[in-house]
Amino acid sequence: MVIIKEEDPPASPWTDDSGPDILEILNDPEAKKLLTPERLGILLTKCPIYQLEEAWKHIGSPAKFPPTPTEISKNQWLRQWKPVTFKDAAKRLYQRYHPCLLETSTKLYYVIGFDSTTNLKKLGIHNWIALPPLNYLPQGCEKVIAGAAGLLVVEGGEQPGSKPIILWGQLAIPNEKFWNNEKVRKQCGGQSIVCVTNPITREYIILPPIPKRRLNSKIAKFVFTDLQRSKYHLVISGWDTQRRRGKLGDILCVIVYSSEKQCYIHANHIENARPIPYLQCGRSGMAVINYGVYFGGVRVLEMPNNEEGHIPAIYYFNVSNSRKQCLCFDFILVNIAGRNVQPPKVVQAGPFQVYAVTRYAQLPTILWLVEVELQPDGTPTGAYKKVPCGVMPSAFYQKLFPSAAEALQPYECTSTDGRIAFKVLSSRNSLVTYDIRTYEWRIFEFPCQYEQRDFHLFDGCYEPVLTSRP
Repeated sequence: MVIIKEEDPPASPWTDDSGPDILEILNDPEAKKLLTPERLGILLTKCPIYQLEEAWKHIGSPAKFPPTPTEISKNQWLRQWKPVTFKDAAKRLYQRYHPCLLETSTKLYYVIGFDSTTNLKKLGIHNWIALPPLNYLPQGCEKVIAGAAGLLVVEGGEQPGSKPIILWGQLAIPNEKFWNNEKVRKQCGGQSIVCVTNPITREYIILPPIPKRRLNSKIAKFVFTDLQRSKYHLVISGWDTQRRRGKLGDILCVIVYSSEKQCYIHANHIENARPIPYLQCGRSGMAVINYGVYFGGVRVLEMPNNEEGHIPAIYYFNVSNSRKQCLCFDFILVNIAGRNVQPPKVVQAGPFQVYAVTRYAQLPTILWLVEVELQPDGTPTGAYKKVPCGVMPSAFYQKLFPSAAEALQPYECTSTDGRIAFKVLSSRNSLVTYDIRTYEWRIFEFPCQYEQRDFHLFDGCYEPVLTSRP
């Protein structure tokens, strides 16, 4: 007779007590003082799970997202993210949140994210979660222009130059070796600050000044260079002015920052080009496929009598070392739009798809999506095709733009994991999404209070990764 011995069931990750004792370190003032963001991330990843909630009380931000009047009347509170909010406790993986919003009017920089794992049949406060706020960054950093793999890119303010600012509670001059050079100060002064940060550990770096360029109205995208997503290239686009033949003109630029080399490794620009007019359309987005970078803008035509003509366009930059090029393709929707449209916003629709978002230039009544047709090598063909159910339902459009006076309000859009989100730059707490896989449109309301008037849409997503380093 064969006796089969039953195996012990696998231990629950919630009761496993192997790993370092993080509470012992956090309760020791001297040990806590020596705790670096890198070490903190490793401890949070390897310590027993049952210690995480208590540890978060020591290191979590005191800026808790406040309840709304509706929540109070229903005795509901917005869920607060904690290190035990796992998607997979055994692997210590967390949910990706998109869309995410940054609140700027109170200067407390609350962050809320949409949790797609919640019940989507009945939409409400339970779909949203309060994420770690961004109230520790240099003054003026209020726009999240990229987000992936636990890191966010936040832009704003002005590079301090040779002036010290408060960093980690002390006066310091970021990138001091650059600003000590008088020539660099003259060429690079006035740039905005660009931070790469992990909101969990609150570690951040300030990118060095961009040589000879201001790069206004920046947009960005992460491209990770290893499977662990620990090394990245950050593709940044923006506009600047350049004098040629005695005349000042606008240019669009693309630069690439390498986290491994800690410097810029690529730069290129195209002339007679402008970004999307912010007051009309809001900030544009960006798509990156292999070495191709795509975004929307305006092609400038020189006309008689010093006048200018403006044509909406899609810009394509190849940022490889072997094929450095920049191209412009007019955004003309043949057999789609019967009249002139606004310059397009570009969003990433998948690993190998690029979508553009637009509306009529005058008296817009609809907002629609089109796909940018690409050559096998990734270069746009200059043609565009319809997207299934690609027109926003009129009821949703009227919720975002409720009157003729508000029809041309600027709007933001972003895309992650096959979902495109749209938000108008106003005090309304409405947000619309389009699912690229199911062709379904949805409308949401996000939690806010009266004094929280300004919420800005993240460009990208937020995915907590405790060990990510900028």
